[in-house]
Amino acid sequence: MKLVSFIAAAAFICLAGPLSADPIEDGRTIYAERCVVCHGDAGAGDGMVGELFAVRPKNLANLADENNGAFPFSEVYQAIDGRREIAGHGRSEMPVWGDFFMESAIDDRSINEKNARYITQGRILSLVYYLQSIQSN
Repeated sequence: MKLVSFIAAAAFICLAGPLSADPIEDGRTIYAERCVVCHGDAGAGDGMVGELFAVRPKNLANLADENNGAFPFSEVYQAIDGRREIAGHGRSEMPVWGDFFMESAIDDRSINEKNARYITQGRILSLVYYLQSIQSN
């Protein structure tokens, strides 16, 4: 798993344009661009658009607390990716970011589908690493 994470992150950094070599910083950038409007600056679920939903967005800074102190890395990755339905999670209003990241990578004609998958994985991993870094515990 660690090798796959490294490869995905490396592909993301090499192929996705002018981002930093720090996946957490890249995740912070993605979060600011895509997530803050619903989840808020600190990830508390208090973003300006999120307040309009019948069910408020999840507090992302408490994920580890809600999981006995362990950050649920795989579950967070799958929730962001969104292309695989997670049993028991019910319906989600969250966009399918895996599809969005894949489409934006594949729009660059110099990137083939295999590399677009790596870029997508790298973007999601960076975002998950960032969310892990903002946990309240």
